[in-house]
Amino acid sequence: MSTSATPWTESPVLTVALDEPATTRYEHVPESIRELGRNLLDGLATQLPQTPDPFLRHVIATTDGRFDAETRALADILTVPWQELTVANLAYDIAVSLFGCSTIALPTPSGPVVARNMDWPQQDILARSSCLIRYTEKGRLKFANAGWPGAVGAVTGLSGNGFCVTLNAVLSSEPPSTDGYPVLLQIRRVLEDADNFDAALKALSEQPLTTSALLTLVGTDNDQRVVIERSANRCALRWPEGDAPLITTNDYRELARPQTSDEVEIYETTCSRFDYLTSFFESHSPDTSPTNDHLLYALTEPSVIQSITAQHIIMHPASSRVQLFVPTRYLT
Repeated sequence: MSTSATPWTESPVLTVALDEPATTRYEHVPESIRELGRNLLDGLATQLPQTPDPFLRHVIATTDGRFDAETRALADILTVPWQELTVANLAYDIAVSLFGCSTIALPTPSGPVVARNMDWPQQDILARSSCLIRYTEKGRLKFANAGWPGAVGAVTGLSGNGFCVTLNAVLSSEPPSTDGYPVLLQIRRVLEDADNFDAALKALSEQPLTTSALLTLVGTDNDQRVVIERSANRCALRWPEGDAPLITTNDYRELARPQTSDEVEIYETTCSRFDYLTSFFESHSPDTSPTNDHLLYALTEPSVIQSITAQHIIMHPASSRVQLFVPTRYLT
């Protein structure tokens, strides 16, 4: 990963073949990439529970062991305990209040473009450990995960079947569900399994989750842009008005009234970020395609970027293009 003169730098890309058995599909990962995963897990140690057994039992019960072989294979190449890696992929469910994110979905002549910041409190370590992982099947892109070496679940991902999903954190007055599917693993499951935008919408809307989430789902057509506002068991959909920008920060706007919190920076600024991005893209025309620079400068504006912003991602579902960038200042 090399630094650049811009405030952002593109992250490394890793390709993984799903045709290979889980036990061997990561053997080609270079040591430099493996080290990134170990560094992030070390940084996570203070945020994750020291007694992982209840969380491990929850994953086994809700996912029926779907990701077990992959998690163990990744743990082997990272030389870390598989239990530790499993719990790391539950980070959102365990510490939802620490996450943030700002997401924009704009109409363009070639289909929607999505640009977003991923905000996470280990921002410097995550930025240095970030990696775009492209999963292929029979040589074709199955899905891409803007994550890190060791990510099984997804926060931001694009499917080769013509849609992408982003997660923004949100606090709910409703309690978490002991029977719900882990949020990051549900996004991964949808990216891998859903045949199209409509199938993804159904799966993300109906599946009970462990906790609350704002899921921005975008397809290949400009009218396929929606925010799925979730509590553990309830759902509301927020569609844009015509060709208006679709903005997501960290508060409900359909499922409950917008609210802020002075206790956590990310929730204190949720409305101001929403308003700024709405104003910034108010004059956007669906007949124009914004450049990467235009989108990235919007994401790095002082009114939008947070002290814990770790990643910037741009996705074009219609052409299956996705790029992952990180703030350059964390790489020097």
